[in-house]
Amino acid sequence: MDRPSPVARLVAACCARPRLTAIVGLLIGAIAAGFAATHFAITTSTDALLSPKLDWRQREAAYDRLFPQHDDEIVVVVDGKTPELAEEAAASLAAKLSAQPALFTRIQRPDGGDFFAREGLLYLPLKDVQDSTAQMIKAQPFLGPMAADPSLRGLMGGLSTALTGIKAGQANLADLDAPIAGLGEALGKVEAGQPSFFSWRALVSGKAPEARELRHILLVKPKLDYAALQPGDAAESAIRAQAKALNLDAAHGVSVRLTGDVPLQDEEFGSLADRAALIGALAVAAILLMLWMAVRSPRIIGCILVTTFVGLVVAAAWGLLVFHRYNVISVAFIPLFVGLGIDFGIQFSVRFRSDYADERTLPEALVEAGQGMGYPLTLAAVAIAVGFLAFVPTNYAGVSQLGVIAGVGMLIALALNLTLLPALLLLTRPKRGGGDIGHAPLEKLDGWVLGNRRLVLGTAALAALGSAALLPLLHFDFNPMHLRSAATESVSTLNDLTKDPDQTPNTLSVLAPNLAAAQPLAARLAKLPAVADVITLQSLIPDGQAEKLAAITDADTLLDLTLNPISTSPPPSDAEVAASLAQTAADLRTAAGSALGAPQDHARRLASLLDTLAKGPSDKRKAAEAALIPGLNTLLDQMRASLQAQPVTLDSLPEDLKRDWIAADGQARISVVPKGDSNDNATLERFTAAVTKIAPDANGPPISIQNGGNTVVGAFIEAGVLSFIAITALLFLVLRRTRDVAITMAPIVLTGLLTLGSCVLIGQPLNFANIIALPLLFGIGVAFHIYFVMAWRAGSAHLLQSSLSRAIFFSALTTATGFGSLWASSHPGTASMGKLLMISLIWTLVSALLFQPALMGPPDRRTSDARDPLHAG
Repeated sequence: MDRPSPVARLVAACCARPRLTAIVGLLIGAIAAGFAATHFAITTSTDALLSPKLDWRQREAAYDRLFPQHDDEIVVVVDGKTPELAEEAAASLAAKLSAQPALFTRIQRPDGGDFFAREGLLYLPLKDVQDSTAQMIKAQPFLGPMAADPSLRGLMGGLSTALTGIKAGQANLADLDAPIAGLGEALGKVEAGQPSFFSWRALVSGKAPEARELRHILLVKPKLDYAALQPGDAAESAIRAQAKALNLDAAHGVSVRLTGDVPLQDEEFGSLADRAALIGALAVAAILLMLWMAVRSPRIIGCILVTTFVGLVVAAAWGLLVFHRYNVISVAFIPLFVGLGIDFGIQFSVRFRSDYADERTLPEALVEAGQGMGYPLTLAAVAIAVGFLAFVPTNYAGVSQLGVIAGVGMLIALALNLTLLPALLLLTRPKRGGGDIGHAPLEKLDGWVLGNRRLVLGTAALAALGSAALLPLLHFDFNPMHLRSAATESVSTLNDLTKDPDQTPNTLSVLAPNLAAAQPLAARLAKLPAVADVITLQSLIPDGQAEKLAAITDADTLLDLTLNPISTSPPPSDAEVAASLAQTAADLRTAAGSALGAPQDHARRLASLLDTLAKGPSDKRKAAEAALIPGLNTLLDQMRASLQAQPVTLDSLPEDLKRDWIAADGQARISVVPKGDSNDNATLERFTAAVTKIAPDANGPPISIQNGGNTVVGAFIEAGVLSFIAITALLFLVLRRTRDVAITMAPIVLTGLLTLGSCVLIGQPLNFANIIALPLLFGIGVAFHIYFVMAWRAGSAHLLQSSLSRAIFFSALTTATGFGSLWASSHPGTASMGKLLMISLIWTLVSALLFQPALMGPPDRRTSDARDPLHAG
């Protein structure tokens, strides 16, 4: 062996005192594990991921200070089978949540509440107001008895009163066909034991309810626990519990769904955990299988895993000491460390396994492995660390933190694989053997590559040029919604909302110095083709109020005593209800007579159902009451409130509503709504570009999403350039030959081009999730090519037949199969990361095992050891 290198001397020292080395290493690991376990913390807030110094982040923060109520909300979407059910559900749920100040600081109904219940008609077109009030007046004979007796008995009384008019010749049965047919359908379902949802509003208005009447929104401001993986879990669980207690479910004609920033983040972590056991099992099994194929020794595998685990907990403790808590990006150091840490262990162990197959003693083989692999491992670890540390100065704070932890982690992994691993190997004393590294299958390939260098290099050059030509077609999907599982409630609900321009959250907010200045700016924005609507506080002042109020006042005068009777009847007994049902059934048959026609058929069917209810068990009558009367009471309350409308002025608007539009310093908010599908990237880009041309300081999700994506892409480009320059400089410093540096870096460039070109061909865009895989891929690529170049410089020939190729091959497969298992995740972002890892590692192997040997060609000098050329040391 040549004169021992510093690494060989370090390995020899550890082998001289293996127990002490192992005890110290394991003790450090135990202390680090204890510290990490007791101090581990992670923030799931995405606010910490991007630098707050960015201009758009500063504008966003300034906006949030002016309107803090809009940040970190839970959006509760309440849908009902009827307008009455939707209103009852939203109102009751809002009341219950308002009684829990320990969990919620603010509950708002942007489309409901006392103000809109009273003033709602004023926001309709004049014709709709006139039609609505006319329908109320038309229904007066029918509603009067029910307002005085809001029960099933009162309903029957109202219907019998209306039928009296038919008997007197003042009306005909066709005039009552709609309510009779509707009641018949509803009571038919009750009799059959099926859910029945009857809309009084539809009955009075004479038309089907609009979509906006069947949905109400609650904006809930929860108290969050960012120390938890799901900060809003307690608040979300409380909302679901209250909805369950109020019977707000499909069986009762209501659905309650949660979306918004908080549920979206929480459910994303939930979907990440989905299949975690399966993915973990696949990863562990794959890693163990690849380790076995690499070293064929359970004892060596155990030593590698123990060394990797100790390094992992030490790196984790280091991260907590420096940053105190991880973020959702920096915690990705775990797979990065495992992938690269195991690579170091495989490289050392395969070389040791090969050396130990000779007549060397166990300590001699370990020292020889340190002599042969110490320099390449050190250079690879330092180069990878430099690559990770290049992320530190970027504006992507999450990855900047990751760079510090992973960069230092690589040095920790190197130190442990050159100290603890040799000591553990000496103590466990693996069996001799395994020197046959399988040259025969690779002899032909090795000879073919060296004999056809021009063909291999030419093919690689064409592939690189082709991939480079595809790069303009590669795009970064900046929309984080596309990374989330559409199967989760929060995502599916948000996708539902974005289809409606009146409810989409993808709006932009523009600030004006005051409300007066907001109006001309809003008018300019409204003219943009990409804009569907522009809203200011002034928009909440209805137009044509005088004419609308006149129609409402006339209706109120006529309906006052009808809707507000001087006295109301006490609740009826079951016998009284049964009697009223029987009487109305008789009245229906009298009105129908023997005539033929749909109205008569509907009357007879309803009469039959009423007779059945009258003679049947009381439970059926209670079910009929529950299906019809609550909605009736809701309608009556809404009609009473809507007929009390008063002129709406800026001063009369509710204070919490005004706070949503006017900041404490007087600045006025302008809300700009996009035209088209606001979940479509191209639509958002056109919309944002058009609005920011007029209002450069606009804020909102479209700008946050696009600027966030640009910042991430910029950070990776910046870090990529910095790391490329830094690693190239490091290689120049160490290798001192331009050709050798080029030979080391060219395959890395080729791998990158082939990976990105493959993404274009299979339609896989880069995104916030899979782009995190690039540092791992870059690090592995740097390591593999440094190993080859260092062996080549040492005079090794036929590298494809060496133990080094075996180590590289199985190291790549270990990482590929282990982290490629992420492809099985139900989380689209994680699955795309697994896909990108697999693609890139395949190209890394192709580049390392084919292009690299062809690029290097024959070594400068050859060794005499034909069996394993790496013995050149």
